[in-house]
This record gives sequence, structure tokens and C-alpha cells, in this order.
Amino acid sequence: MNYPQRSWDDGDVEVVAKRLWAGGVATALVAAGIAFVGVLIINSIFEVGIQTAGRSGALVDDASTVIPVAAAIAALASTALLHLLLLTTPRPASFFSAIAVLVIVVLILQVFLAEGSISAHIATGILYAAIGIAIVSMLSGVSATSVRPAQRGGWGGQEGRYDAQYGGYEPQPPYPPQPGPQAPYGRPDDRTQRYDPRGQRDQWR
Repeated sequence: MNYPQRSWDDGDVEVVAKRLWAGGVATALVAAGIAFVGVLIINSIFEVGIQTAGRSGALVDDASTVIPVAAAIAALASTALLHLLLLTTPRPASFFSAIAVLVIVVLILQVFLAEGSISAHIATGILYAAIGIAIVSMLSGVSATSVRPAQRGGWGGQEGRYDAQYGGYEPQPPYPPQPGPQAPYGRPDDRTQRYDPRGQRDQWR
């Protein structure tokens, strides 16, 4: 289902929800893949655990499953937020990027403020930042391809609203008509035209 909105500088556009959410699902899969590879590298190569954002500084149990699932859920939640912003705000991409960056910064700060080793802090912060940046960059590209100009006929393509720049106006014939002798080159001669309301009244009933 397409949702009309009037948020973009180039005029009326509508959001193509199917395309947006298809991109959101693809983003969730990519984010989960990044999280899975990141956990493997941190656990296997650097032999460091993934730290939770809690104050206790505990490590994530079964991180190779929990972190990818959390990344996929974050991507889908970000898609829902982007959809809402596309429908309601004048600068949806800017607001979405600002909100996402704030969430990533808060999450990383919670990791560094928790107890634990500095190596676990750095590794976990890098992993969360990589997942967040991937989600933001991919959804920003998806948003640019998920809108299109609204159909003609008014705001969001709906009937019953006149908007001159979208062709909603159909010129009407002048009233009353202006018959008269033809001047040279086939154009009416305004100097000799006369309007008689008695003679034209019955023609427009």
C-alpha cells in the first residue's frame, strides 16, 4: 500500500511501502551477517567476549546467536522509524540519521561505562558501531529509492484538490463567448465586438 506524504522539496511524493520494507528486510539480513562475523572474529581471533550494556559488565552468553538476532531486530525497528519519518517530517533522512547516531553513541557509552576489561570495551564498541553504521547507510539508500512523485490530481494523487503545478486545472471556455467579425489572419477584431447579454443568455442554459 502506498502512503501519500508532502515532505520533500521537489513537491508531492508518496512512499512505496513494499520497496521500503523489502529493503529493510535485506538490511536486517546484512546486519545479522555483520554481527555474526564480528562476533566470530572477536571471540576466535582476539579471544575477547562481547560485553553487555549493563552496569555489571557481564559478557553476552551465546553471543554468536544473540548479537545477530539483536542486529536484525534493530534493523527492522529502524525501518519502522524511517517509514514514520518519511510520512511525517520535512527532512526524513536527516532526522533518521541524527536519531540513529544518538542511539549508537548512547549504546557505546553504556558499554564503556560498565565494568570490565578495556579490550572487551573496545571490541564491543567497534562491533556495535559497525552494525549501526551499516544499518544507517543501507536504510538511507533504501529511503532514496522508496519514494516517487505523487500521481496527478492534487495532494498525494488524491482527487478533489486543485494544484496548478501538477496539472489539476482544466481550463474552461470563456463566458460569455466572444463572437464577432473576423479580422485579418483569422482573429477576432476586438474593436468591433459587442456583447449583448440578451442574445447569449439562452445559449448557456
